[in-house]
Amino acid sequence: MRSYRIALFSFIMGIGLLPSAFAQEAEAEFPSVEISDMNGKNINTTAITHPDSSLLILTWKSDVKNSLLCLDAISAMKDKIAQSTRTKVIMINFDSTQDVRNAQSTLKEHQWGFVNYLDPNEEFKKAAAIDYLPVVLVVNPQNKIAYRKAAFYLGDEQLVLEALKKISPR
Repeated sequence: MRSYRIALFSFIMGIGLLPSAFAQEAEAEFPSVEISDMNGKNINTTAITHPDSSLLILTWKSDVKNSLLCLDAISAMKDKIAQSTRTKVIMINFDSTQDVRNAQSTLKEHQWGFVNYLDPNEEFKKAAAIDYLPVVLVVNPQNKIAYRKAAFYLGDEQLVLEALKKISPR
């Protein structure tokens, strides 16, 4: 009977601590790495940020369907983001050098309208501790990652908008 109580107590404690396992950690510094624009020109990620606005980073790969779903959903509300926040939206693609043509054709097909950068060596992905895609990052004007959303489901774009409003209201 005693082992049953211990198991039940452990289970309840595990359920109670589960939300803290997914809680946002302290704001991490925005990584400084070299990525390239669509023309192949190298740029440091810290040169992308602006001190008077937040930065919304949408990470994607052309063969990850959930990434495309995320980009479609955020793109559909880009006017709402522009009206209610001071935010610059960019995309960072992690397709390999051989698959850059797939990324380019995907960009033409979807016409998201955001500036896209390439990270074929996945340096930014490693520096930002991104394990799977998509990941949405919000960087505040102090160059700290203030919000991180891993995975994406329809409706999550509203969570991203609320995070942007908290950080950089218009």
